[in-house]
Amino acid sequence: MNKKNTVIISFALLCIFLLAGSASAAVDFPADEAGISAYVKAKASIDLNLTKSAFASIERETPDYIIGTVEMWRYLEEEYPHVYVSKDGWIVAYYPKARSSGWIMPWQDYTGGPITSTTLSKAVSNVATVVGGTSTGLKYYDFRYPDASKMMIIFESTTGTNSFKVTIPTTFSMFAVDWSHFSATGGCGYACYGYSRAYLDGSATPFSNLGQDTISYGSMLGLFANGIEHEVKIDAYSGTGRIGLVLEYAE
Repeated sequence: MNKKNTVIISFALLCIFLLAGSASAAVDFPADEAGISAYVKAKASIDLNLTKSAFASIERETPDYIIGTVEMWRYLEEEYPHVYVSKDGWIVAYYPKARSSGWIMPWQDYTGGPITSTTLSKAVSNVATVVGGTSTGLKYYDFRYPDASKMMIIFESTTGTNSFKVTIPTTFSMFAVDWSHFSATGGCGYACYGYSRAYLDGSATPFSNLGQDTISYGSMLGLFANGIEHEVKIDAYSGTGRIGLVLEYAE
């Protein structure tokens, strides 16, 4: 997959073990509600009472598991992932299946350089810390696309104008080309007006046009043909613009 002028991170999308139906698997995970997810076996067993301080809200509670949203510093409430915690040690963070996988982009606390985490991994890590477990070995899975085996994040951040190009090999099966666009103010607050715009393939019309301190999400799967070079351009005025693609595919 050819790329230009960008920073890339790749993950394996692995078949989630807790759906295997074994005695050690978690129970009643809402697979029909979940989309992009991150999961880990944090420890051999978890005292569910310990997890409650990590939750911003609790949606479902049983003797075997808790599901709720987990608060994350600097993130808006709507960005909080849903998190499933089971007494047999599983922690799974996920966004509902109706949401773009672009929601995993960690824009609110991104400070530059390679992306080393996602909103989902942060949520898992927060809960694992509370219960005295670990997030080491965390994996990703998208319940909407069971045949997807790999995920790649491509992103660009700029205070002016920049772009990157992507060519998807014709042999790849694409399941998602989702995006997230973020516009941050340049530090002048309401004394000035900042914006960021994102364009695809030289179009004069942006597919996302944001004022300062806003985020948008979407999909361009139908616009991203295999074997053709595609260009994503982003510009920013009086601030920083960031654009990220989340590609889910099988080779």
